Amino acid sequence: MDMLAKDCVECGKCTALCQFLAQTGESPARIAGRGASVTEAFSCSLCGACEAVCPLGLSPRQLFACRREEAVRQGEFDSNEYRYLFPDRPNNVMNMYRRCYGVDYGDIENAGSGGTWFFPGCTLLTYSPGLTRAVFYRLQADVDCRGFWTACCGKPLRQLGLRPRAEALQGQLQEFLQQHNITRVITACPGCYYELEPVFQACNVSVRTVYEMLKLAPTDRNSKIKCTVHDACPDRFARRFGRQVRQALAQAGFSLREMQHSGAQAICCGSGGQLSHFRPDLTEQLVQARLAEARQSGADILIGYCLSCVLKLEGKAAMPVTHALNVLLAISEDFKGAKARAGQMLAGAAGERLWAEMMAE
Repeated sequence: MDMLAKDCVECGKCTALCQFLAQTGESPARIAGRGASVTEAFSCSLCGACEAVCPLGLSPRQLFACRREEAVRQGEFDSNEYRYLFPDRPNNVMNMYRRCYGVDYGDIENAGSGGTWFFPGCTLLTYSPGLTRAVFYRLQADVDCRGFWTACCGKPLRQLGLRPRAEALQGQLQEFLQQHNITRVITACPGCYYELEPVFQACNVSVRTVYEMLKLAPTDRNSKIKCTVHDACPDRFARRFGRQVRQALAQAGFSLREMQHSGAQAICCGSGGQLSHFRPDLTEQLVQARLAEARQSGADILIGYCLSCVLKLEGKAAMPVTHALNVLLAISEDFKGAKARAGQMLAGAAGERLWAEMMAE
């Protein structure tokens, strides 16, 4: 990060947008010059807003991401304490949730190898199974989607500073592609999309968003509803999801209202970088800042296209918060209360046994 220490002009644009950087009381140049602490590395949500507003294209985010990896390598941070998050372990928290609440897709039969497969992403397939199924069935009808893939993209491992482990998991995904002769993957999650696009393109497999593949008919049924869109951090630079979702919502009759910070400058919802596991206080500040902007927009409803964002915001909001696919496909919101159910799963003596099973080596 010598470039950040040397080239940052301390203009203050990133610290004005990022609550974490503002709280440090220092510029990225000074932090890079002295070296970021482990606590600072895991206080960054890795959202990329700093990079988006930097006039020189510098990336404090990368400074903190690299520091996470260094902390793991040097034994300064015990990532194994967070092994309940590891998607390459069978007893991770999402697998346990699905087992506890009977979320299962074993009845879905793939049409066979080759062609297009749907990759919903861990959060959607875990906490909103009804919507996940509805999207898959629509994709079967609209674009002859032949397969349903319940794997993880590996991003949680990368966020925890475990890049080699993430790359190993993604290597397994590439093997799966080749074994099943898959030629196109459709994702519903922006995190999965941007994580997997370069990985799958290396295998000559195209990656598409669900919004560009669904055949959505124009309607005026929502013509009296004003909505505002929360942009997910992974979409900050390419803006593929944000543009497609806004176009689809406008086609569905919604009147769009933008928040003060949207697109490249959108405020993180607080779920980025697994932040809530390290800085729940900062997560809450980000949630409240985002909800304040949503209220100020004058919208009737807040719509997200990342279910992690929706789950983070909907529990604290006075206004309705939902997923874009719920409103576009008119599907009921089965994700409501998912976070509370996750907490209940670990309550009491049964919860203690489940936690012990989850953390067992």
